[in-house]
Amino acid sequence: MKLVTVWITGSSGFVGTRLVRHFASQGAFVVGFSRRGCEADHSVIVDLSSHAAVPRLQQVIAEGMAPDVIVHAASKQPGNGKDAEFVFANVDTTQRLIEAIADRPPQKLIYTSTQSVYQRPASLPVYEDAPAGGAMPYSATKRWGEQLLETMGDATEVTVLRLPSLYGAGQADSFVDGLARTALRGEPLELFSQGELIRDALHVSDVVKAVGACVDRPAERGYTVMNLGCGRAIKTLEYAEALVSSLGSASKIVPVDRKASQVDLYANIERARRLIGFEPMTLHESMTEYANELRA
Repeated sequence: MKLVTVWITGSSGFVGTRLVRHFASQGAFVVGFSRRGCEADHSVIVDLSSHAAVPRLQQVIAEGMAPDVIVHAASKQPGNGKDAEFVFANVDTTQRLIEAIADRPPQKLIYTSTQSVYQRPASLPVYEDAPAGGAMPYSATKRWGEQLLETMGDATEVTVLRLPSLYGAGQADSFVDGLARTALRGEPLELFSQGELIRDALHVSDVVKAVGACVDRPAERGYTVMNLGCGRAIKTLEYAEALVSSLGSASKIVPVDRKASQVDLYANIERARRLIGFEPMTLHESMTEYANELRA
């Protein structure tokens, strides 16, 4: 579709900053919403979970910046925090957005969700119709956000992208970024569960490309959920070996018997391949890109 105005929530975050740059490079007029300001053509500093958010967003529409596309990337990421903080950031923010655009819905609305909404899988890979039921505050509130956005399917094209762990320069919390910090120091990399745990992870640039592909396909009202991921079962030992090689690190990889708290998980990505032509980088390609980012 022809891009005119793109709204990005969470525009100063890890994914949001890259989305701002991507759509600006495509010639779109980008409006970014965050609590800190961002690089967008028009930066709106607002707490989207507050009651003030609805009139503020409606004011942006009245000023002639109604969205053709919204990428809803605002979120409180997994980790420490009170349950209420996750509700404010992942549920209230979504509901305020829906209220603000009710009279002027965009052609497309894309939501960055998470694979952690799934219950512990009985088999791998996990398909989009697998039971949801993540019990942690992050996963529960992201699933609630998905359900709220499903109500928009009659008015616009809603696409939910369920993301795995993401890594890239500037990320702090993913397991790959943790390994990278250790590898850059040349210290041993200890891998729980003997390095046999299966993890799904993507370089953030693959997500940006997938969002762009969602925008490029012809608009059709409705609600669609797509998994994004590496597309195959990759053990933590393989991630560590590829990372050490790409960084030229002297770190020794040390598998240990201590059991990891996570469970084996990777997603089936055939729906994203079919609908948007999604094809993630190979592990070698993504680790090479990541290493180049870190060197820069």
